[in-house]
Parts: sequence; C-alpha cells; structure tokens
Amino acid sequence: MTECWGSGVATAVHAYIKATPGHDHWLLMAHDAADPLLDAESLLSGLRIFADGHVARIRDVAAAYRETRPDIVHAHSSYAGLYVRSCPSIPSRRIVYTPHCYAFERTDISRPIRYGFRLAETLLAPRTGVVAAVSPREADLAVRLRGGQRVVYVPNVVPEIPAVVPEVPAAGGRERSGLTAISVGRICAQKDPAFLAEAARAVGPSTRWIWAGDGDPALRRTLEDAGVVVTGWLARQEVLALLGTADVYVHTASWEGAPVSVLEAVGAGLPVVARDIPALRSLGVPDLVATPAECALAVQALQDDLLRHGAERRLADALAGHTPRHQAAGLAHAYSLALGTS
Repeated sequence: MTECWGSGVATAVHAYIKATPGHDHWLLMAHDAADPLLDAESLLSGLRIFADGHVARIRDVAAAYRETRPDIVHAHSSYAGLYVRSCPSIPSRRIVYTPHCYAFERTDISRPIRYGFRLAETLLAPRTGVVAAVSPREADLAVRLRGGQRVVYVPNVVPEIPAVVPEVPAAGGRERSGLTAISVGRICAQKDPAFLAEAARAVGPSTRWIWAGDGDPALRRTLEDAGVVVTGWLARQEVLALLGTADVYVHTASWEGAPVSVLEAVGAGLPVVARDIPALRSLGVPDLVATPAECALAVQALQDDLLRHGAERRLADALAGHTPRHQAAGLAHAYSLALGTS
C-alpha cells in the first residue's frame, strides 16, 4: 500500500509486482488523477483507494487487512509506513516497509521537524518486520534505527526503453543546437528545480533543456523563465521514449531514495550529471556535482563524444546490479523473512 502513488514510487511498485508473480497482489493507494496507474490493475487481484485524512486511512488499512488477510503487508513510503504500523491487528513480523527515502532526509524542513520524523521512525521500528531498502544509504539508515528490524537491500531496475518518440515543442521556437539535457519528475522542492534553472542559465542557449513532468506552478515558472521546456505530465512510455531523444540526463534533487529516473536514463544509454547527495553516493553514481556551476560545466563537457561515452560506461558499470533478477532475489528474501521461511 502507498499514499504516494506517482512517479518513481508507482514505477517501483509496478516492478515489484512483476518481480513476484508467485504472489497475489492487492493494492491500497491514494490516487491523484494526474498519475496514471501504469497498467498495474491488470496485475492485481484487487484495488482500493484511500479515503482522505490520516485517521480515515488508518481505518482503511485495518479494514483492508481484515477483509483480505494477506500473508504480507508491504508499505511504500513514509505515511504508508505510519498507517500500516499503527494498526495493531497487523502482526509486526508480516510488515515489510520500503521508505523510498526516509522523511527525516528532507532538506526543505526545519531541524526540529526532521528530528520529529526520525523519532517517529525510531518509535515505529519495533513494528517493522523487514525494511526492503531501495539503496545502500536507506539500508544503513534503517539499521541505525532501534527495534531490531531486519533489512534487505532491494535495488530498483534499469528498464528497457521503447523506440517511439513523442513530439516536444522547442522553447520559444528556438531550434535545437548542441546538446539536449533532460530531467524527469514532479516539480517540487525535493527535485530542486531552481538548481537546474541556475545551471541552464549558466550554460546558455547552446543546450536545450527539457523537464518532463509538472507540479508546483511557481517552481514551473522558475524553470520556464530559465528557458527550460516543461512538457507537463506524460504517460510513462512517452517519458521513456523522450529520454531516447536526449543527450544527457540531469538530476538535481536535494534528497532521494534511489531515483528511478536515473535508472531510466541508464536504460536509454544516457550519461547522467547528478547532484552529490548521500543516496546517489551510496549507489556509486559517478561524476557527481555539488553546485549549479559545476552542473553546467559537466553538461557542457559532454559535448565531447569521448567524454560522453566514458561517462556512459562508468554509469552503466556502477549500476550493473540493478536488474530484474537482483530485484526479484531481494524481494524473495525480504518476503521469506516476513513469512518466517528463511
């Protein structure tokens, strides 16, 4: 279950369902009409939508558990972890929790609020059977929380990229020259579009910048004022196809779990210029940058074919373990621990 259906979490859940075909899957979720279901319904035994409000959602979890009596309850993201672990009727050992980045990693909130999130996770840790962590960083944080919770690293997957290419308009009618740089995701504080906008301004018109996604109107204007083309929400297959038209993927998030969009860029054969944050460092993503100025320089350097191919190879080597086989093995281990068969 998840209250955060959309973008990377939806992609990860969809991959988890495909990776465990021996299980029947029911999904309890909060759904924004802007976020497609990614054909998940065809793989499900049942689908329920959360009511609004935290208390109502805890009741929904309890009702769904009472009606389906699942062997395992897998909570995706922080609030889902709160809802599931707040239900005393669900045995702790049967709860699998994937934070997709702990909330206390956020950098857009004050230190006391971050401390509050960490305290909540610490208090809920004894109610966690297994943490299925999406990155070595997330696994390490889970181990540090008290409660003796077991931790399994379950990598996200590098997908195959389709050949269909959608039409995307140029910014202000400007013709493409030089590189095309692309970013993907919800326009929000986490993704720090202002960082990317500053880099785009530093590079100038020699590079075309695209943001595939939508979100906060003020942050969208920040991107557009810097000359970045914002596509709005696209179907996932269109996003993957659009990656195939770019020359470099740029990832500027200030905190993350294990961004699926970076793996999608690898699947498209793109080099990645990414911000230096703990999650990406733990994944071994090479050539990280610390500032918008460094980001701009790194993007410009990739106009050199030799440098670009070298960056692609280093990235592919670093993320070589992000395969369906490795993901399926990690999930099988996590679920066997929850079931007591391992």
